Amino acid sequence: MKMKFTNIATVTAALALAVSACSVDPFEDGAGHGAPDMPVGKIVNTSSNSAKGSILVKLNDASQADALQTRLEECGIVVSPVFQGLTAATTKAGSAENNLARWCRLDFSEYADLDSLAAVLSGYEEVGRVQFNTRLKLASDCRSYPVTSVPTKADFSDFNDPQLAAQWHYHNDGSVVASARRGADVNVADAWRLETGRPEVIVAIIDQGVQYNHPDLAQSMWVNTAELNGTSGADDDENGYVDDIYGYNFVSNSGEITWAKQGDSGHGTHVAGTVAAVNNNGTGVCGIAGGDGSSDSGVRMMSLQVFDGNAGGTVDVSAAAIRYAADNGASIIQCSWGYAAGAYQSDAQWTASARLEAEALEYFLNGGKTGKGNCSAITDGNIAIFAAGNDSDDMASYPGASRGCISVTSFASDNLPANYTNYGPGCNIAAPGGEYYTGDTYYDETCVLSTMPTESITSVGDDGTVTNTPANYGYMQGTSMACPHMSGVAALGLSYALDMGKTYTREEFMSLLLTSVNDIDSYLVGSKTTLIVNPATNTGSIGELDLAPFYGQMGTGTIDAWRVLMQIEGTPCLVAEVGKSQRLNLDSVFGGGSENLTYLSVEISDDDYDAIGLMTDPVIKGGQLLIQPTYYGSAKLTITAIAGGSQVGGGANIGGMEITKEVSVIARGISNGNGGWL
Repeated sequence: MKMKFTNIATVTAALALAVSACSVDPFEDGAGHGAPDMPVGKIVNTSSNSAKGSILVKLNDASQADALQTRLEECGIVVSPVFQGLTAATTKAGSAENNLARWCRLDFSEYADLDSLAAVLSGYEEVGRVQFNTRLKLASDCRSYPVTSVPTKADFSDFNDPQLAAQWHYHNDGSVVASARRGADVNVADAWRLETGRPEVIVAIIDQGVQYNHPDLAQSMWVNTAELNGTSGADDDENGYVDDIYGYNFVSNSGEITWAKQGDSGHGTHVAGTVAAVNNNGTGVCGIAGGDGSSDSGVRMMSLQVFDGNAGGTVDVSAAAIRYAADNGASIIQCSWGYAAGAYQSDAQWTASARLEAEALEYFLNGGKTGKGNCSAITDGNIAIFAAGNDSDDMASYPGASRGCISVTSFASDNLPANYTNYGPGCNIAAPGGEYYTGDTYYDETCVLSTMPTESITSVGDDGTVTNTPANYGYMQGTSMACPHMSGVAALGLSYALDMGKTYTREEFMSLLLTSVNDIDSYLVGSKTTLIVNPATNTGSIGELDLAPFYGQMGTGTIDAWRVLMQIEGTPCLVAEVGKSQRLNLDSVFGGGSENLTYLSVEISDDDYDAIGLMTDPVIKGGQLLIQPTYYGSAKLTITAIAGGSQVGGGANIGGMEITKEVSVIARGISNGNGGWL
């Protein structure tokens, strides 16, 4: 019979007295001489910011779980596996799954002293590691603001979603506010002409619950048909989880996904909309990989809930969600959460101290139980994408800072770092995350617009402020919002790779993503006026944000969806300055002797012609491409030249061979003499 503990000392005392009081001696070491000294290194982290009432242990052998429960049950402690369905009996000794099966969660009174319990547990011979169940945090202030007016239809896309025009982060024409910079976006509008997402690609939204029946998300949700068509309360697909139709709620340990409890902010639903809100459905907003409106287009999203109202957000639930993603088909995990920046300052420190999530992430990255990626465009692993964090600190937060993950910093509509973003070591790439303040003026519309729960959510902030968040759609800011832009572009890239029949290793695909960028460093001169937040007091005032510390520290550049697709095609990209007649060197297309070739033609489709606003046809002059774009956008051209001579050989002629190459032109604001970025 389990005991119910009601004070801080009872559980600890019960364990300490267990040598004589419990039927099984918890400190038995075979020699009968009582408790040994605490093994050095068994406790891998500290109890700072840990959840009460639970602790994590890793057994030396997965088969020892029942024995540990027998030891502890008379003390009222419940032992359960962190990873459902993984036991010594269901996994092969020495396998990656068997390693995860060694992790257990111990639940007890919330009044128990965690440090004392950890010390006692570390004396158990079957316990190899003890880890406190640390709380993680979302990379957003979780404040949202409603759409106050419906803009006119976007003129940069044929999609009919009425609020697409307000999603400057997809196509920024500089009109959202006076300081907005044209081209400060992910350049996805033209990419949609080539790819809108394929349902074979699954993105796991590890976050608050996603409203799976939202009118702008329902078609994009991953559906576990075995559970949907099965028996309620049964594990129909035998994957260890009951009624996991759209994903799973790891906080409540049920298939009931929630999104509107006290304490929820709509964060998960907002993040999901950026990845894959349904496109061209005449409703709301667009998602980066949300399809073209047809039922068989767009990537799919599973909702893996690790924050539930005021509960959750702990290491054990996040690790369980990551493993679920690996074993149930997700190719990408979208993670807008982590530790505070500086909590860990090296991969070695994080791996040693955050053992559970490090092992779960390694399992996911290496392809889960199959050892392969969950999308055929990646043959040997999956992609983990994390927010860099909102601490205004000079390093990324973990887990995203670790070598195997992509960590995303945030820029605003002015193409400059957002005032809150982390930067520096561990930061890999930048994406639009929005910023409320532009200069000394507050704007909602300079934040990221996406889906929100259809019912209003009431939340109470740390200062007691009551906030009623909007229904259906709203604006939010944060590296939380930058992160799903990266996840959506990665999903778009995987979809296009499937179209093209391309395969990659995980490292190759990550390299492709991180080199499909536009420059940000050339803009980082001087300062900008914005809200400066004091992290110690969580208060802010208008001031000057020095841009120099961000130089070379925001990652490789700003993610560009068009460039991703061009790299997958193998099509070289040239950059042209908008509003200027210029000659672009063609060495990257035809080699070092490009100026000496004889060129026959330059062809461009009407759609591509319009995409960059050409006023005259592009031509070759002096062996260079003469072009004058007037719109920010991207286009493809087909250039035909002669290799070896001034005429094509054949028949009565002696001459060269006709060669044809496709080239992409990206029209932006700054370029150097050879068409590359400064």
